[in-house]
Amino acid sequence: MTPRKAGTSPHTRYRRARKRLSDLEVLKATLERSRPRTPGKKGAKTRALNKLTRRVSAARGQVTKARNVIARAASERAAVKNAVKYKRSEAATKGWAKRRVGERIAPFGDHWQHLRPDGTTITVVVDKTDSSLEGKYWNMYGVALDGKGDLRYFEGLSVFDFDRQRRFPFVTDLDVIAQHADEIDFGPGFYKRRNEAPGNAA
Repeated sequence: MTPRKAGTSPHTRYRRARKRLSDLEVLKATLERSRPRTPGKKGAKTRALNKLTRRVSAARGQVTKARNVIARAASERAAVKNAVKYKRSEAATKGWAKRRVGERIAPFGDHWQHLRPDGTTITVVVDKTDSSLEGKYWNMYGVALDGKGDLRYFEGLSVFDFDRQRRFPFVTDLDVIAQHADEIDFGPGFYKRRNEAPGNAA
């Protein structure tokens, strides 16, 4: 990294711009107070004032530019600081969430086979609430296959799988359910309570 030249920092440039503006404003004020007596001197004063006015305007622009550079640098530093803080907070949150998942799975995690839209099932690890929901779904599943009910209650509902850290919606399409009903294995691996070994997870 090339070292910065002395006197080129944003704050130094800002101080120099302020000093130049101040000097020009003093010159302009002094000239405005003068009282030339001859027409030639009055014209010279007018020309000098016009020139100084342009120089003062340019100097003010330099001050504003230098101030903006300082503000932008401060904003960038704040953004970097906030980004670092956010990353630390996010990491801490993820660590907390991971610990909570571990705590919840150990005492409460049930393993269920969950039906997917393509008719296949996967093993999901769910908490007590979602485990109850899975049980209700599969009870209604059998009723719906017998033509004595439907699964509209489960439309828009889903369960959270702790293994995959994502939600899986319930399938309520009776055509899909009827088409793949014979493929579902309701054997010993279909549901396992808490810390029992899961069945074949996909």
